[in-house]
Amino acid sequence: MTVLRQLLQPLWAISSEPIVITGNEQDPGARSILYVNQAFTDMTGYSSEEAVGQPASFLHGYFTDAAAVQKSEEHLRAGDLQEYVLRHYRKNGSTYQCAITRAPLVDLDGISEYLISMYKLIPDNGPPALDTVLQDSTVSLTIPMPLREFPDGNLPKHLHSHPELDALKALWDEVRSAGALPNRGDFTLDIMARWAPHLSIALVLPDGRFQFRLFGSDLSNVYGRDLTGCFLNELTPHDLWTVVTEHYRAVVRTGEPLFAPISVSNGRWYNEVSRLLLPLSGNDQVHFVMGADYKRILH
Repeated sequence: MTVLRQLLQPLWAISSEPIVITGNEQDPGARSILYVNQAFTDMTGYSSEEAVGQPASFLHGYFTDAAAVQKSEEHLRAGDLQEYVLRHYRKNGSTYQCAITRAPLVDLDGISEYLISMYKLIPDNGPPALDTVLQDSTVSLTIPMPLREFPDGNLPKHLHSHPELDALKALWDEVRSAGALPNRGDFTLDIMARWAPHLSIALVLPDGRFQFRLFGSDLSNVYGRDLTGCFLNELTPHDLWTVVTEHYRAVVRTGEPLFAPISVSNGRWYNEVSRLLLPLSGNDQVHFVMGADYKRILH
């Protein structure tokens, strides 16, 4: 078996172009990152310690072209050099376009246990507008949320609202009636008891990331685990949480509530969470985002 460190030339470490080495397993989902150089860290914000061991696709997100990824795999299986363009996600949640050149690393015996990928930033006009994201927040994959089968494939349409979310929005509007953006202290436990199991509070960090500081017991059942302390941009599946992060960013930018349902589907299976995000102030800026999630009851 080839020893990876024997292949890592000093030139890779000092290259100005980001370089990533992964395994060359036939199943793309089984490949993990084995090496990244400093240029990769400079481009993505992820240190070597954070990147190594991650799946090869961990930079992918909502706006990553899945068709291009699939096409690259077809070229790889054919033994061809792959050159393709993808949108990737940095640690801080921002995106960038890069041209990727990928090829097998072959040892003296003609065996390839590793893949090398070289990245080059290219001009970028940014991802589609947020309005486009909000129009279709259906994610074609599963998360721990239980899904219901619709054999005829006729999946339900988005809910327009939820009675409990309407009541919470009315309370937020009432608190705001004085003109200033509501503060987290305006919503005490006694006041919020009605919604408490469904509530989350995310802190808006200076670098633009979001960290859950509170995660209700019902939400833990919906999303599979307690996310208290977790950063939104580090959660998987990236497709789902990239959409959610865009919603949070919209609330911070506008200072206004946002009804942002999330649908999860896989073929004829479906479920939906109705979500309301509310901005809370700190020093006259949006310092927290309070969310309330209600799983849709499908009859």
